[in-house]
Amino acid sequence: MKTILKFILIAVAFNSPAEMFTGMVESSQTQVINMPHVRGWQAKISEMAEEGTFVEVGDFLVRIDGSELDSTIESKTEQLDVFKASAKRDMIQIQIDFNNAKLANEKAQVARKVAQLKAEVPVNFIGELEFKERQLALKKAIKALDESRNELSAIEQKQREKRIEIDLGTKQKEKDLAYWKGQLDSMSISATQTGYVIYASHPWTGSKYQAGDQANSGMEILKVSKKQNMKVKAWVNAIDIPKIENGKKVSVTFDALPKAQVDGQIIKVSSGGRDKKDWGSGLYYEVEISLNDADDIPLLPGMSALITLTEANNT
Repeated sequence: MKTILKFILIAVAFNSPAEMFTGMVESSQTQVINMPHVRGWQAKISEMAEEGTFVEVGDFLVRIDGSELDSTIESKTEQLDVFKASAKRDMIQIQIDFNNAKLANEKAQVARKVAQLKAEVPVNFIGELEFKERQLALKKAIKALDESRNELSAIEQKQREKRIEIDLGTKQKEKDLAYWKGQLDSMSISATQTGYVIYASHPWTGSKYQAGDQANSGMEILKVSKKQNMKVKAWVNAIDIPKIENGKKVSVTFDALPKAQVDGQIIKVSSGGRDKKDWGSGLYYEVEISLNDADDIPLLPGMSALITLTEANNT
């Protein structure tokens, strides 16, 4: 069909430039599927729903190769597991240090009480030398108790800070992993409306995308189009675009329906042109045409159309 369109375009351009141009039928109710944004800005189409099939909401449309994302997810999962294991090991060690510090503090408290009792014995019962030694031992016991309390407090603070660090680190890594899983999920795209599957054409080669093809991020690769509210989308060379204006009347015929002809009107002309190397050099502008009484004829999405500017535009 694309080859036929190219020959028609060449013939039309040769015989009556800007009076006739070609397009394709699609519905105003169309779900357009673009290649998701990926690393490297290019990815492979792994699988596509068969062109022309009718799909319901939720049906599979296209799957993009996610092998690189699989590797990333595997790496992120491993990083999370290693972080959790390391965090668990650190918390165990801190708990051991806390238990040891608590035991040391309890011993220091007992030693402080014993030293206090001994220091309270009057000097005349034990002699001046013994009395001074017991006073010195009390001072040492008090100092050791203060040190053990400080050590215990420091470990408790370290324990609290470590819990916060682990909690934040775990949430961050889980969020990171969830992001990449979401990216992988976005590689499998389903229909959000009922309609017929239509493959898009590569803007440079004109060939329709197939499973196994590469496409750049943002490129249209497929669409789902209903049979109601049909319109025609066409591309007009920049040389001819001055004659194409919103509101101009047109007559439209269809290759697949030789006896059918409907009137229409240009409703949109793109503000910027695009390269369509498969149609020739120069820029091409997207033009949309509304169709009168289109529901009265058996139009299908993807049919090629020939658009003619009517004489009414010149009156």
